[in-house]
Amino acid sequence: MLPLLAILALILPLLAACGGNPQAPTPTPGGPVGLAEETPTEEAPVGDATAVGTEAAVVTTIEPVEETAVSARATAAGPEATAIGKRLDLAKLSPEIAAPKEKVQITFQSWSGEGLKPFEKQFEKLYPNIDVKLQDVPAEQMQDKLTTQIAGNNAPDAAYVDNGTVGAFAPRQALVDLDPYIAKSIAVEPDDYVAAFRKSVTNKGKMYGLPFDGESTGLFYRTDLFKQAGIDGPPETWEEFMDAAKKLTNKEKKQYGFIAFAPEAAYYWYPWLWQTGERAMSKDGKVTFNSARGKKAGEFYVDLARNYSPPDQLNANSYDGRVAFANGKVGMYVAGAWFAGTMINEFPKTKGKWASAPLPKDAQCATTIAGDALVIFNQSKNKDAAWKWIEFLSAPQNMALWNIGTRKSPGSLLPTRKSLLNDPQVFVNNPILKGFAEQMNCGVSDPAMENEKWGEAEKALNDNLGKAIYGDLTAAEALDEAALETEDILQR
Repeated sequence: MLPLLAILALILPLLAACGGNPQAPTPTPGGPVGLAEETPTEEAPVGDATAVGTEAAVVTTIEPVEETAVSARATAAGPEATAIGKRLDLAKLSPEIAAPKEKVQITFQSWSGEGLKPFEKQFEKLYPNIDVKLQDVPAEQMQDKLTTQIAGNNAPDAAYVDNGTVGAFAPRQALVDLDPYIAKSIAVEPDDYVAAFRKSVTNKGKMYGLPFDGESTGLFYRTDLFKQAGIDGPPETWEEFMDAAKKLTNKEKKQYGFIAFAPEAAYYWYPWLWQTGERAMSKDGKVTFNSARGKKAGEFYVDLARNYSPPDQLNANSYDGRVAFANGKVGMYVAGAWFAGTMINEFPKTKGKWASAPLPKDAQCATTIAGDALVIFNQSKNKDAAWKWIEFLSAPQNMALWNIGTRKSPGSLLPTRKSLLNDPQVFVNNPILKGFAEQMNCGVSDPAMENEKWGEAEKALNDNLGKAIYGDLTAAEALDEAALETEDILQR
């Protein structure tokens, strides 16, 4: 296995790094659940900080954040708390950019408002003239909502969006070029970002977002149900996966081996497509997802959805569907690393009843990789104040807290800073994250994701795969119809 950062360095043209797609279709709830209720703990000072930045910026005299991302390491005297992330003076991250002298309000749109409240509270203590108004929008509706807001000249000041949204809006001059702000910032050092995530927010050499979190997709499975069904371990091949789905399914008892979601069909189908060695589009711009290999993947995926997935969940999404897995009604669940944190925090009684594994493979291994970023909109009337907010969130200690969490409430996303991924304590709170980080070695470069029209084309693919899942079309018919629609979109 390659070292983690070596793996990350190899995935420059990742899905999430292509500036367009695929978009993570469901909430990737950052920030530890229950953060506001935890009691602050004294942390040992950070030792040899590896983050790129100004060493003089490290302070120990003020600690405005009530919570710190920490891990516990064993010592002779017992567990010792170890802070993760360089501790910067959060009140002096960009001294050259003046805070407002009079009260202003900025709007910040995300699908994780509850998780952001503790950060908002601390930020407003540091910047009393900046009032952050959090606005929640479901993740799957975010891009459409922003499109409507921009058209109506009422976009939020800033937002937490998936990397695909950055790729969609940056070329349309909807987002602020952050380079002038970054040049004056102690907290944001472009070279500290994993190159793939940095590329995902870059358009024509300029950064239009601050990479905030990332994840890969893997398999979660119920170890108790596997044992009951006589299945020795997680499936490693398609044949083993289908066999496990059959053994885990008992429709009379409403017990199912797998779970699929029509509204997110394309996103979760991509790994199966790529595992055949196929891509959605060739390098010369031809649609290839309906090739023989593509149809093989389509038939496999649709078969799983029709025969081994709960019918009442087909119109749900991969966040809402978590309850079926937690209740033991579904034996296998494909999701991002965020799902681990959800299970740990929301369903603690399932501890010891589930595990994670890489996705099974066909001709090759393949997984989706996605991420989220912080952006400012050109329509904002308070860009400097909006910058102060997203810069605050991006500070190493806050990025660590958002992604890694605390000992009591471990997070389940991957930080986008190399310095954090280099920290030997980064995976102690949630060891499962290490496996998801290593799975980035199976990240795929698909030319389709680099096409500026792929977002629209993906909707056609998603809609037709959904029709196949509901039985209105065969998998082959759905892919052929989606290909025709995609070719029309690409030729416009």
